[in-house]
Amino acid sequence: MRCSKPLGRDSQAGFMLIEVMVAATLLAVGVTAAMQAIYRSLDASQESQMYTRALFLAQRAMSEVENEVNFNDRYDVLGGWRDFDESPNYEWRALISENDDFWVRRVIVTVRWAKNVNDLHNEDTNY
Repeated sequence: MRCSKPLGRDSQAGFMLIEVMVAATLLAVGVTAAMQAIYRSLDASQESQMYTRALFLAQRAMSEVENEVNFNDRYDVLGGWRDFDESPNYEWRALISENDDFWVRRVIVTVRWAKNVNDLHNEDTNY
């Protein structure tokens, strides 16, 4: 008895063009999503670093306020916005107000920053 199928290639062997196109599309969508996730992760990491740096600079500014201010005097704003020498993208100011208690003052230190130094000194920018 002889085999009814020829010993050559099967008619269904290999991939059809539509299968290759679907696979390429799925791969492109997956790679794009992965790249966006990486970009967002890097952006969030940079934002976190900026917040952490602002916290440490605020603590340093608070120490500077303690050293500079004679709390017997009355201050509303301590000299406006000041720059940090080693961190040009950051600025700070201190608001000092009196409290009901005689020896107690309320001190609010505000730190603002921008990714670009020119944006920091632009008063139209919201922080």
